[in-house]
Amino acid sequence: MRRRALLGISAGIVLFSVGAFLLLDLSRLVPLSPTELALKQIKPPSSWADPDCSSLRRAIKSAVGESSRRTAISVPHLTADEVAVYTAVLDQWNSDARTLNVSDRTFPLDVTSPTSHISNCECLRSIEATSLASASHSFHYLTPAALPGKNIRLVDANRQRATIQSNDPHNGMAAGKSVDKAVNDAFANGLFSMSEIAFDTDHRQALVSYGFVCGSLCGSGGTWLLEKVNGVWKRTDRVCGGWIS
Repeated sequence: MRRRALLGISAGIVLFSVGAFLLLDLSRLVPLSPTELALKQIKPPSSWADPDCSSLRRAIKSAVGESSRRTAISVPHLTADEVAVYTAVLDQWNSDARTLNVSDRTFPLDVTSPTSHISNCECLRSIEATSLASASHSFHYLTPAALPGKNIRLVDANRQRATIQSNDPHNGMAAGKSVDKAVNDAFANGLFSMSEIAFDTDHRQALVSYGFVCGSLCGSGGTWLLEKVNGVWKRTDRVCGGWIS
């Protein structure tokens, strides 16, 4: 009896060990390549194949082509979505509702140059290359009818630059102004400019750049990705890039 019991226990241990081994083997996670995933009809995210957006940037540069060397073309009218996006940008940036000098002409959206400071490739991935190319060589003239905000003052950018120079904080402090006075005067006479807008196919997302200049070492800018939510354009939480001086 004792021998049978020992044999039974031994057999049970062997069966348990084999079962545990098989269970452990089945539970192992084996990483699959994108090709293997495709064979299993599982599509990997596009970012896996182009993690740093180098392929996308090449496609955009190819789409833009020689447009940067051509004279930008004026687009006659703003669409309702463009007006809404510009309004959202102005409301977000000028949240304290101070009087803001805004350039009456947009500037082409630059997405191919390193100086554009668009560092987050996911911001580019959301927009079609053809839309980015179109926005890179066009501009609009803004009118009070399109942007009727009471705190918006549309100005000629070239004329405003002379005012900016004369109110540069460095010059103001050299003339005896306090730091606060010099900076406040510079901000009051600064210039806010916005780029052309690149939309995705469904006009649910929009990429736009902006810049504010108030002196030689006074200014900032960036690029935002906005999303249309329940009919309202809102800035997303993606940090697409920016600069400060």
